[in-house]
Amino acid sequence: MALSQTGWTTIVDLVSTGQDVSDNLDVAFTNIDTAIDQVDTNKASILSNSGRLTTLENSHELLLSAASTATSQQPSAVDTTLQIEFGVLQTTTDIDISATGAMTFKTAGKYIISQFFQYGRTGASGTSVLFNRILVNGVQLGNSLGAKVDNVDVLVPWSSSLQFTAALNDVVTIEMIRDSIGSNSGGLFSSSPSASGWNIAPCAAIQIYKAT
Repeated sequence: MALSQTGWTTIVDLVSTGQDVSDNLDVAFTNIDTAIDQVDTNKASILSNSGRLTTLENSHELLLSAASTATSQQPSAVDTTLQIEFGVLQTTTDIDISATGAMTFKTAGKYIISQFFQYGRTGASGTSVLFNRILVNGVQLGNSLGAKVDNVDVLVPWSSSLQFTAALNDVVTIEMIRDSIGSNSGGLFSSSPSASGWNIAPCAAIQIYKAT
């Protein structure tokens, strides 16, 4: 039986489409081969992290590391602020930290402030609601950060890092408060491992880095 004009047209279209698919597959496989060659050529850079780590390590310098030796730091009452301290006075070229925890930046620049606290409480019932905040020259910087403690056997470790651009002689302090919506109990507490050779977990510690 002879094919109609429509039938021949359909066969021609199918052959043409098949050729297009074949051509496109050739292009696709060529692109895949090219991508594989590029990955193979650059695999040393892809697999090596040393350059990135070196850049990161060289981008910031640890200026100061300090920790409180106090067993605890607790506000005297609800809604009463307590300035957090980080041990003895330390003095460096770029920054000083006082025995009361005030940090004076003697060189303008970009810094990273890393804080480490252990929230807890002794005695009382209910839930203790604790907050801390950072102040620059007496004015709060950023959000308050909080914790809730509902048991005398609970320690809540907390850490945070903040990038800070300091002007000459900026003074940074960190305060905490025992909020009156909760129990009048709680603050920062240290803990000591019983295992030999382990260092104390301080109630408050801080590290300050400067961009190089």
